[in-house]
Amino acid sequence: MKIKKIENRLSFFFLTLAITILNIHNLSILGIIIGSILSIFFIFFMEKLNIYKYKVIKIFLMFLTFFFMTIYLNKITYFIGDNILRNYSLISISLTIIIFTYYLANKGYHTIVKVIMLASYFIIFIFLIGFLFLFPYLNLSNLNINIFTSNNLFKESFYYAIFIVYSYFLIYPLSNTKFQIRDLVINSSYQILSFLSIFSVLGLTLESLYKYSYIVIFKKVSLIGFIERIEIIFSLNYLFIFFFLLVLSFYQIKYNLQYFIKKDKNQSIILIIITILIFCTNLLFT
Repeated sequence: MKIKKIENRLSFFFLTLAITILNIHNLSILGIIIGSILSIFFIFFMEKLNIYKYKVIKIFLMFLTFFFMTIYLNKITYFIGDNILRNYSLISISLTIIIFTYYLANKGYHTIVKVIMLASYFIIFIFLIGFLFLFPYLNLSNLNINIFTSNNLFKESFYYAIFIVYSYFLIYPLSNTKFQIRDLVINSSYQILSFLSIFSVLGLTLESLYKYSYIVIFKKVSLIGFIERIEIIFSLNYLFIFFFLLVLSFYQIKYNLQYFIKKDKNQSIILIIITILIFCTNLLFT
């Protein structure tokens, strides 16, 4: 079945959002803007050369994805342990995540984006409600020049551009669709809006002290006494987004593996081994 444009756009949006959130302390607004512009040049240059057709690129992407998955599985495991399942061991959380990642990734790209599309209704609704009730707590006096730039802007911008390009490879080549600049413009605009919201609520000093500042800001929100800890709902919201990042990353490994290993049985064995290696590597940092 053909993938719809809205499904691709939402998937790309959630991927870039997840990557931005997980790297928020290493970014600035100007870094996001310059990084986005750089990524546009990188993406169109690679599309012009049709770089994805080369096997060496597929091999490189598989190794890069393995590396990213070990890092992000660790970050997501700690996120769940700190915000949602505080009484559970990190090992059991990590094992559960990687099993579900393996299961959904093996259902195919079409199933993955359909699940993302279904979850997007809940995610977007919670985002809108959260920002609506957060509005009275915004304080523009907390915004200063330091949140717009950094001491190493080139490194930061290049760092962000690499992750955007990586998100591109997780969506567009796999669905055989063309990249649209407006997709990135919308995504980057939302990331900047999120930055401004976080810093206007917490200020530069407090934001740097919190590990999960994008969750902490919603502790101020109470839905007229009906829901006192709305940040728990936002934790679930971000959990969906982070999970999609892992699933699409794992699917890319599965998708590229078929160009080197033709038999389905052998592919399954290799994917199980990769899954175990990702889990075991994550244990070293847990």
